[in-house]
Amino acid sequence: MCDAPATGREHVPPKCIFPNGASHRMNLISVPSCDRHNSEKSKSDELLRFVLAAAPGVNELALTVVEGSVMRSLDYSPSLVDTFMPGLQLVQCGQFETGGFRLDRGRFDCSVTSIVCGLFFHETGRKLASKLRIAWGPMMAPDYSDAPFLKLIRDGERVLSANYVGSNPRAFQYSFSISNSKSTSLCRLRFYEGHPIYVTWKNFSANSHDD
Repeated sequence: MCDAPATGREHVPPKCIFPNGASHRMNLISVPSCDRHNSEKSKSDELLRFVLAAAPGVNELALTVVEGSVMRSLDYSPSLVDTFMPGLQLVQCGQFETGGFRLDRGRFDCSVTSIVCGLFFHETGRKLASKLRIAWGPMMAPDYSDAPFLKLIRDGERVLSANYVGSNPRAFQYSFSISNSKSTSLCRLRFYEGHPIYVTWKNFSANSHDD
C-alpha cells in the first residue's frame, strides 16, 4: 500500500489471531509487505487479538486465545491491562454483568483496514484506495446506553448471503459483497464465530474522482 519494495509477506488477518496448532492455521492468507509496516504493527495486532477474543458471542476457541497467549502477555507485563482495557468498569447488559472498556477506535480501525486491504489485494490483485467505514455490533455508546451498530448488522446477516469463506472458519471467515447499484462494496469479517465486522466503501469507476 505504501509503494515501498515488498521484502516479505504479511498474514491477513495477523497470524496471532489463529490459535497455535496446525488444525487452526491451515492455508493462512499472506500478501506482499515491506518490513517497516509489517514489524511496526505487532503491538496493534496483539491489541486487536485481545479485543476480538474478549468480545461477546464468540466461541470457545476465543477462550483458548485469551487463556493462552493473551494471559501470558499480561503476566509478563501487567501494565498491558491498562493498555488493553482502559477505563475498565462493570457494565450491566440486560440481565448480565460484564466488563466494558474504552476502545481505541483509531488503532482498531487501522488494524481492520489493514486486514480488508490485504484481503482485497489477495482476491483482486489490486489496491483498495477508497475510504473505509467500519461498524461492529459490540461497540457501544460512550455511556454504554446502546450498541448503535448491533441492529444494523443483525438485519444484514438475515438478508445477506451466508457466503463466508476461510480455511479456518472457527477462527476467521470473510465475505465480499457489492450492492445492486454497484456503487458500494461490503466486506464482512467474522472472528471466532462472533459478531461480524462490517466494512463498506464507495466504488469509483476509472473516470470518476474520490473527493
